Amino acid sequence: MPDEVLDGPCGPWPLDLSCCPGWPDDPAEWSPEQQAAAEIATEVLWRLTAGRYGLCEEVLRPCRKGCDEPSPALSYGGGLLRPILDGGRWFNRPCGCGPSGCSCVPLCVIDLPGPVHSVVEVRQDGQEVDPEGYVLHRTATGGRLVRTGGECWPECQDLRLPDTEPGTLSVTYLRGLEVPAAGRRAVGQLACEIDKLCAGGTGGCALPTGTKSVTREGVAYEIVPPGSWPETLEAHMPQVWSWVQLVNPGRVRQFGAVFSLDLPPAPVAARYRPEATR
Repeated sequence: MPDEVLDGPCGPWPLDLSCCPGWPDDPAEWSPEQQAAAEIATEVLWRLTAGRYGLCEEVLRPCRKGCDEPSPALSYGGGLLRPILDGGRWFNRPCGCGPSGCSCVPLCVIDLPGPVHSVVEVRQDGQEVDPEGYVLHRTATGGRLVRTGGECWPECQDLRLPDTEPGTLSVTYLRGLEVPAAGRRAVGQLACEIDKLCAGGTGGCALPTGTKSVTREGVAYEIVPPGSWPETLEAHMPQVWSWVQLVNPGRVRQFGAVFSLDLPPAPVAARYRPEATR
């Protein structure tokens, strides 16, 4: 399955609806307007916090490097010679192995791109692996899924087959940072006000409607049209804006990351959009 690049959150954040009476707690009972409001509020705060929060369910199809058959013309010690960039220097090594990347030993550890929240499921040869058979060690950049009980993961697999077939291996896990309590409260408040705005601003909506002037029963008044989302939240929803400022005081659009040229990108098979949960 090809990689799916998402320019946005994987799904609505969990909503703290304590400040929104009348909104059902169960997402299955939300109206289409409430569902849309939750998605809009999530995307607004996801972008204002540089995409830092939210969990995405991803599927990884790992495969050890060096699965190619050795070539007699380009072999050394029975392995295929390949140029490997390791620590900023180039080396010719058999089977593409190097201390910074792949391994010529059995695959007992699977590196998971992070942040890693939790492992949902591991499938080997189409069958779910007992969670007692592996352990997750979180690292600064991701996680390491270690096979236990004296066993190792398969060295190679047929990536042309779905992970329900024999000869395959997949790891399904939640990647990202869980939305904190203050974030759940903020997105719940914003979703509630967006839903009120959709209903015509009834019920004391905190967000401006964008109408410049209104005349009713001989009384004329003016409403300042909304500007950008930061300006709107800062002026009309200070509680929500205070949390945004707390987690992203520099208003950056994307947090910094470090990539190594010595390591290839992880083969992520797919990314899913999980439903909103409380």
